[in-house]
Amino acid sequence: MSNRILFIWLLLIVPALFASENQWADLDKQQKSLLSPYQAQWDTLPSNKRKTILKGLQQWQQLNSSEKKLALKRFKEWKKMPAGRRKNIRRQFEAFNSMKPDLKQELRTRFEKFNKLSPERKRQLKKRWKNLSAAQKRRILQKRKLMKKLNQRQRRLIQQNRKNIRKRR
Repeated sequence: MSNRILFIWLLLIVPALFASENQWADLDKQQKSLLSPYQAQWDTLPSNKRKTILKGLQQWQQLNSSEKKLALKRFKEWKKMPAGRRKNIRRQFEAFNSMKPDLKQELRTRFEKFNKLSPERKRQLKKRWKNLSAAQKRRILQKRKLMKKLNQRQRRLIQQNRKNIRKRR
């Protein structure tokens, strides 16, 4: 009988404890001031949404004035974008965040390398890529993937050969 009471108590009390996390009354004056547009619906927002907003607020407070100006400029540009374009960017961002760290680093490296190119060379590459058919793009990407695998195998073979040479000595 006591186990049932404990179980019922847990079902009733525990969700209430988690729901009370980051309530409007718990915020400090500065947070309330900056989050005033959310005041009416704050306590009804899901807990994860409130956490996300508070995390963003914390990041905002750590920016210097020039970084804040840049962020506001980019936010205005974001709002001007068509909804489909924003959705596509969100999807790409989520895909990037779900990648393995080594793949993320490879993409960053390639992006940095691309950004170092002259504007004319960037235009040429973009134009060339844009003019390719979907099948051609797919073949290029598959070829890159295959080349990467071959390079990895080649590196492993070289390492194995080095180990074998060391063992013979």
